[in-house]
Amino acid sequence: MAKPKTTIDEHGQIRDRRGEWRSGRPVFLEPLLDRPWDLKGLLRWMFGFPGMLYPWFAIYMFVIGISYAFFTPEFEVMKAFAWGWVAEIFVRNVVIATLWYGAFHLWFIKYQMQGRKKKYNGNWMSKNNPTFLFNDQVYDNVFWGYVGVLFWSAYECGMWMLYANNMLPFISFETSPIYFCLLMLAVPFWRNFHFYWIHRLIHWKPLYDWVHYLHHKNVNVGPWSGMAMHPVEHLFYFSSILIHLVVPSHPLHMMFNAFQTGLGPAVSHSGFDEIVFGDEMAVKNDRYMHYLHHRFHNVNFGESNVPLDKWFGSLHDGTPEADAHFREVHTARVKAQKT
Repeated sequence: MAKPKTTIDEHGQIRDRRGEWRSGRPVFLEPLLDRPWDLKGLLRWMFGFPGMLYPWFAIYMFVIGISYAFFTPEFEVMKAFAWGWVAEIFVRNVVIATLWYGAFHLWFIKYQMQGRKKKYNGNWMSKNNPTFLFNDQVYDNVFWGYVGVLFWSAYECGMWMLYANNMLPFISFETSPIYFCLLMLAVPFWRNFHFYWIHRLIHWKPLYDWVHYLHHKNVNVGPWSGMAMHPVEHLFYFSSILIHLVVPSHPLHMMFNAFQTGLGPAVSHSGFDEIVFGDEMAVKNDRYMHYLHHRFHNVNFGESNVPLDKWFGSLHDGTPEADAHFREVHTARVKAQKT
């Protein structure tokens, strides 16, 4: 007997024969750099909830503010390399990553607080699977995630030493308040611009087979999957921090860059379209764009605020028309490889 094309799950959601759920709306591209401009949509995205400033930007500002004020060594201490202050930053980042990724994991995966409601893939994370370290997808992802924290911390410590020795172009809020604020707002755009090109690079077949394959073992993603990367990929991925070698900035800008790079994957790899609290309240997460990358591999290399995928023809917007288009592209590519 043929498997039905669609089923209705326990939340009344329609799932296809693979168990996948789609929201029914195209992938959301943030409107600042997308065209044509919609002024109302732009203002709603900038100042609404969820939007550019709330909730994630505000949460990152809170986390880096607390970390900078209370859990970062003094500049004098960081002028010379010493294992003590380096370990302090590493332990701080391990604790933050554990709390951050752990919170998403406990909510979505461990305790399944909203079940499969708004979950893109109907399956749960893999166990007893030799594809993953320890035969367990979650343990594998956690292991590689902490490797990522090591690279995050190494980059950050290097930058702190340079700041402490006045070897980087520096600005402060007191001397350049407008530039300071605009640069803070620009950090996510730079990070996603960098991510697109690094991501395209590691999809080059030699690098994919050597490095990026590890991340793509995660087709059905969970929060810890976001940092499940080969060490070489971590090296490339966190290199977004190096922009501060040439762009005048404050250590808080560097920290925002580092923290969003280190913590953002938990959000983008949650596997859920919304964070649902009971029957009345939900926070739109809308990370379908990157889920589709894990689903199809050769689409959606970037993120939604810098529409490079749209400009370079690799955007899969989640519609049946996009399915058909990229199926044709894939078929043509396979035929070309055989000839």
